[in-house]
Amino acid sequence: MIGKSWRLFSSGLFSDIFSGLFSGLFSGVKGGIFSVFTANVVNKVIGFVTTMVVTRVMTTADYGIWSYTLNIYSYLGLISGLGLMSGCAQFGTENKGVGKAYSYFKYCLSRGLIINTGIVIIATIILCAVKLPINEAKKFILFYAPNLLFDYILAITQGILRSKNRIKGYARLLNINSFLIAVGICGGVFMGINGITIGKYIASFISIIYAYFSLKDTFVSIRQSEPLKKNDRIALWQYSIVIGACAAMNVLVYQLDITLIATMIKSATDVGIYKVGSVIPNALQFIPGSIVTAILPSIVYHKDDVKWIRSNLKKVYIYLTTFNIVLTALLLVFAPLVIQFFSGKKYLVAVPVFRVLLLGYFFSGTFRSLSVNLLSSFRRVKYSLFISITSCVTDIVFNYFFILKYQMIGAAYATLLVDIITAAMSVAYVMYLLKRGTISEIMQKNN
Repeated sequence: MIGKSWRLFSSGLFSDIFSGLFSGLFSGVKGGIFSVFTANVVNKVIGFVTTMVVTRVMTTADYGIWSYTLNIYSYLGLISGLGLMSGCAQFGTENKGVGKAYSYFKYCLSRGLIINTGIVIIATIILCAVKLPINEAKKFILFYAPNLLFDYILAITQGILRSKNRIKGYARLLNINSFLIAVGICGGVFMGINGITIGKYIASFISIIYAYFSLKDTFVSIRQSEPLKKNDRIALWQYSIVIGACAAMNVLVYQLDITLIATMIKSATDVGIYKVGSVIPNALQFIPGSIVTAILPSIVYHKDDVKWIRSNLKKVYIYLTTFNIVLTALLLVFAPLVIQFFSGKKYLVAVPVFRVLLLGYFFSGTFRSLSVNLLSSFRRVKYSLFISITSCVTDIVFNYFFILKYQMIGAAYATLLVDIITAAMSVAYVMYLLKRGTISEIMQKNN
């Protein structure tokens, strides 16, 4: 019965509800939102199925080691390209994906790969010299780390597609990459963690080949583009480093939980349980992410029409709030069935963590994610950085005291409080800015 219900859910019902809720949005952007949302639904369904396979094949302890491996790798991802992925998308979009945009693409791709190669080398040296709380994961982290180069190439390619407003192409690449990774991981899991890593490498390589041929003409233009002028490079780096730092700290809030649980409790089993409880709430961030991906190019294109921006952003906030209220309520009620279906009865102890993190998702997924990305598109980098620093500092403090008092679920309480605080800070500032004038005027004013 559960399996039948999920197939109905994933095959179109959820997307139909979402499309209906957003039916009042402006033409063009509505189609883009639906395309990206549908792609992300498929992406997450594939991810959930992969998690189901992995958690059933692996022991709880081995899954904890694998989760810790990904957790450490994710820290490398936070500094990947030093924010050039964000700069590539922003400056490419401002130039509508043509002309000068090709110079930005070329610079971001080449410099980012050089930076990431250095990151992998430095990380390898450090990991060889230190002892980790879950030291069994070290050899797997070392083997997995070079994925940083493949992931960066795919991220830049996705940024190029977004800046050109080729949302369907972006969605197609997302789905192909997700499917290939799922096949690689599910096939490799029977050979252990190293098998999973090999499967990921193969999947990424094939995805990059597909991306190249789907953007072959664009890559020709990129190769032939003029070098960026000094002033353009300076502006790119000023934006990229700050926004990259903001994005890193925003993600860090969700990564610190597992790191601190591993450090303070030193239990691979607890890490695995918390990971299961956090998978769906964290994955739901694709909902605001889908909206952001689809609307930001149009927002930037209409940067001189404040009436258009105010009207359509109001609709987005209203529809997203309505949708997330319904979604969060349903998942809270059926939490035990959801956990049992995805990971089995042995993970039912993760239900309390799951429910607390769902509440956190409501605030972050409804208000924070959308607002923070809007601030980035407005180039309000200083305030974005302030929000990110606030979230990181408060998360570390809350995690430390709550984990000491409440153990594993204390990390979930900490995340919930941080989500509420930063959601209020970000959405209030977006509303304040939109009362002051157009995006062009906002960009011209000092941060």
